[in-house]
Order: sequence, then structure tokens, then C-alpha cells
Amino acid sequence: MLKVAKYHGCGNDFLILREKEAAGYQLDRLIPAICDRHTGIGADGFILVRESPLTMLFYNCDGSRAPMCGNGIRCFAKFCLDEGIVDADRFDVQTLAGVKTVTVVDREPFFARVAMGKADFSPQAIGVDRSGPALGMTVLAQGQPVVVDSFFLSTVHTVWFVDDPEDPETQRLAGAICESPVYREKTNVNMVQVLDPKTIRMRTWERGVGMTLACGTGACAAAVDAHRLGKCENQVEVLLPKGRLTIQIEEDGSVWMSGPARRIIKGVYEG
Repeated sequence: MLKVAKYHGCGNDFLILREKEAAGYQLDRLIPAICDRHTGIGADGFILVRESPLTMLFYNCDGSRAPMCGNGIRCFAKFCLDEGIVDADRFDVQTLAGVKTVTVVDREPFFARVAMGKADFSPQAIGVDRSGPALGMTVLAQGQPVVVDSFFLSTVHTVWFVDDPEDPETQRLAGAICESPVYREKTNVNMVQVLDPKTIRMRTWERGVGMTLACGTGACAAAVDAHRLGKCENQVEVLLPKGRLTIQIEEDGSVWMSGPARRIIKGVYEG
């Protein structure tokens, strides 16, 4: 039996457990099984907590590793507080995308602010064969040309400005963009609708997952790109089906994400 807890951030859900609890398990088999929504517990992602140094090991529900997850790191932070792993309102978390600083604004209901770093516009960072940034790039999605902006912000992101991110056809094409051979390691695709200079609406097709209710790093990428193009101000509310995130962009390009996290259940997995 495996001790595990389930958390969500704006509907983006994760299974979280201490790394030592997973000792002896084959993660490539465990993760798809436990994240299965019919025969497992069900989740978008799987997080292991390494306690020394404090590290978030993040996996997509198909078992593939990802550098970082914005909603995941807030859930990670709440898990660490709930389990007594940390007892501070500000702490650093090691990730494959570097050290992220978490500031707990409120413990109940939980709300945190995370330093997400800066966008990297180099084509090498996203695995694209180009001589310059992949901005205003045309990608074929099932034969249809789509203009997108791709860059790295804690992970590989593509921003696509659309009329309606809830449109099924738009979401289908986002899946095709994700799988495009242009991206050597696939890409997250954020469908973004600008409502006004302070508000955007977004859905994300996440590599290794599919359509998700929220994506924290994707919200950061969407806000950065909208601000870069003059579509939005430097502080943006990102509206998602199950909540909202606030993204702030500093003059030096540093990005801050603020949002909630909540524990859904704590128990044991017997699969």
C-alpha cells in the first residue's frame, strides 16, 4: 500500500507523496496506473517530495518527466506544510527548471506566490531548429497554418492567441501543435483569449497529459507573451474553468505567479 495525497490548483490535480514512500516501485508503471481516472486515483500529474534538499520531482500522468509545474509547486508547498516537512512562510524548492522561491501569503485558505524566473526565447531551450527566437512562427496543425509564439518558461510553452479557447476545434488543433515535429520534445500549447488589458482567458493542451483545466507555467507564458505584444499590462488575471491565477511581470522580466492550492483527499493506494 502506498501513502498518497491528492491536491489541486485551479482544477489541475496531482498525486503527491514523499520520495521514500515510492522506493521499490517502478515509476514508469506506477504513474500511469495510479493517475488513471478509471482504474487508479486519477490525476494530471504525479509529484515526489525529496526532503533534503527540498526538491519537487514532477511527472506527467503518462510517466514522462517535466522540468516544473506552476500549479504543482503550489500543491507541493501546501503538502509540505500539511505534513510538517516545512514550517515557514517562505522557502526554496529545487526543480529541474532551477530553484523556485515560494512565499505563503495565507495558510487557510492556502494561497501562495511563486518566483517563476524569466522567459528564455532561445530556440535551443525549446528544441526547435531555428536561427532565432520561435516568435511569430507558423506551424502546420493537421495541414492548417497556425501562427504561434514558443519559448521556455520553467518548461516548453507555445502561446496561441485565439477567439475562444473552449472551442473543440481549437482544442483539437492545439493537440496537433503539441505533437508537431517542429518541437523535438513536444510542447505545451496555451490557447489564449485576451478579454482586456488586465484579463485573459486560457486553456492548455499539456504534453504528456492532454487538455487540462489549468496550467500555472502556461498562465505565466501567456501573460508574458501578451505583455510582450502590448496586448496586456504587466499584471494579468488569468481566468480558468476552476479558478484564476494572478501573474505579475517585473521590469527585468522576472515572473511571479499567485494562486491557491487545496488538498482533496489523503489515504492509501492499493493498486
